[in-house]
This record gives sequence, structure tokens and C-alpha cells, in this order.
Amino acid sequence: MNQRTQTSLKISILCLIGFFFLVLVLDTDFMVQFDYFVLESVASIRADWITTIMAAFAFIGSVSVVIVLAIIMIVIFLILKTPQKEIFFTTATLATTGLLNTVVKQIIARLRPEDFMMVDLSSYSFPSGHTMGAMSFYTVLTFFIWKRVDSFQVRVGVLLFAVVMILGMGFSRIYLGVHYATDVFGGFLLSVAIIAFYYWFFQARLIKD
Repeated sequence: MNQRTQTSLKISILCLIGFFFLVLVLDTDFMVQFDYFVLESVASIRADWITTIMAAFAFIGSVSVVIVLAIIMIVIFLILKTPQKEIFFTTATLATTGLLNTVVKQIIARLRPEDFMMVDLSSYSFPSGHTMGAMSFYTVLTFFIWKRVDSFQVRVGVLLFAVVMILGMGFSRIYLGVHYATDVFGGFLLSVAIIAFYYWFFQARLIKD
């Protein structure tokens, strides 16, 4: 096992530890004050043009759109005869992201910040599904393109696009008042743990090119 795959496993474990720690401190006075401070600060900058952009992020990150994008990605992988381990890596990452988000939401059962909500949602809040979906999808997409394109400019462009989509998705959830900041942080941590674990598993252990 090379150093890169060993590092990915360590990252997965560290993110899981961070995630469980966050779960333990969610209801502490400090974190509650922090969450409301962030919500109030973001709500103070609301404007029609920003709301339009944030609503677009919400649409792109919706379950139906993410499923369609994921199917398109996997079909393209099959057409391009992508190595099996990359197809399994992609499928496992995206499927686990959706499954774990649903399961953890039900276990934690955290209510949304109703006083700030600009969108009507009835599901639980922690962790943010849009954030997890964006982190997993755009990271996998960047990984796939990065391996196949040598151009520095293209690589940087794809990386910047992924960063904007991931951070924009997370920010949009707070802006629209449907998630606390800790929901977004929790989504980031859990998704990175999933991505790093499957990278370690499929790249180093299960299937060889």
C-alpha cells in the first residue's frame, strides 16, 4: 500500500472522529450560540439577487438532480471504458453518501431552524444532504478529470469549479435558513470520510487496473 492510500485512510478516520465529536457537542451552549450567530449574520446580508443564486444552488443540489447527474456520470464512465475500480469507487461513494445522510438524519433527528427558513422543508436537519451530495459528486468528478487531463490550466479550472460548487452549496443552505452551520460542517466531514475511505479501499485493496 503506497503512502497516498495510507494517507486517505487516516483522513477518513480523522474526519469520522471529527464528525462524532461534532455530534456530541451539537447541543452545547457554545455550539448553539455559534449556530445562531452564523444564521443571524448571514440573514443580515439577504438580497434578491443573492437569493436567486442560492436558490439555483438548492435546485442543482436537489435529490432528483443529483441522481440524474450521478447516472449520467456513471454512463459516461461505462462508455469511456473507465477502469472498474473507478466505477465502483464512484458508485459506492455516491450511494453511501445518500444512504448515510438519510440514516444519520433519522438517528440525530435535529429540527431545522424554522425562524430563519426561506424554504419549506419537513425533513431533519443534521447533516446537510445538499452539502454531502455536492462534496461527494464534485470531488469524484474532479478526481476523474484530474487523472485524464495533463493541462495545468484545465486541472486548476476544474478544481476551482468544484470548490465553488461545494462551498456555494454549503453556504446556500445557511443563507436559505434551512440548515445550521454545524449541519454543513457535519456534511463536509462525513462526506470526506466516505470519499477518503472508498479511495483507500478501491485504489489500494480490491481491484487492480
